[in-house]
Amino acid sequence: MSNIFTKAIVRTPADSLGDGLTEAGLGCPDMELANVQHRNYIKYFENKGIDVTVLDADPQYPDSVFVEDTAVMIPVAGGVAAFLTCPGAQSRRGEVVRIKEAISTVADEVFQMEGDGLMEGGDVLLMGKTFFVGIDSRTNSAGFDQFAKVVCKLGYECIAVPFKNGMPHLKTELSALDDETLIMSSRFSTRDEFSSFKKLIAPTGEEYATNCLYTGNALLVPAGFPATAELLDKNGFSPDFIDMSEFRKMDGGLTCLSLRW
Repeated sequence: MSNIFTKAIVRTPADSLGDGLTEAGLGCPDMELANVQHRNYIKYFENKGIDVTVLDADPQYPDSVFVEDTAVMIPVAGGVAAFLTCPGAQSRRGEVVRIKEAISTVADEVFQMEGDGLMEGGDVLLMGKTFFVGIDSRTNSAGFDQFAKVVCKLGYECIAVPFKNGMPHLKTELSALDDETLIMSSRFSTRDEFSSFKKLIAPTGEEYATNCLYTGNALLVPAGFPATAELLDKNGFSPDFIDMSEFRKMDGGLTCLSLRW
């Protein structure tokens, strides 16, 4: 059963975006172009019938445009619950405080990470009724345990995916193309956790294109990766494409820019 998104929260990029965390080595983002790309992202959602709440830019937190890391939206009967995270990157923890009000107005129930638990939403992939959670430098075992306890009570399964691959998040190189197919980099291709899914392996050098956004009835893919586009076409996918060049410079992908439910 598809998790079809009908609502989303985004945050306008701050002019301080270039001061954020990145290991991409692609230079500072062009803010004029970043704002155009962000508006196009919003327009795409709206054209697909998704109701978008746009939050003001928050210059104090350069990475705050990547709202996905601050919370996990959990579909429940008749609504949505939310789990507020505690980012592993200490410089981002204040973002959760800033997002809490917006989350509280839409969620039927709000849970929050406590104690030594760390989690960023970019490490969380929902497939059907199963959450896969990357455990790495941004999300720890204590964070996984807290999150798993909550979602299991809400009727979900939760599977840990520990990795040490020098990338920010699980979804940096792994995401859904539909209800039963994942696209991923080669480093995840033999993982037992994903053995029940169909898999497409991104061509070498185009790993960035593995962060795709499946809305439940549409598929959005980063533009500019021709070998991946050909791979998708050969496997029967007809995605929409969008330029993400300026957010790529800051280690950000398509899923990072929104909270969806």
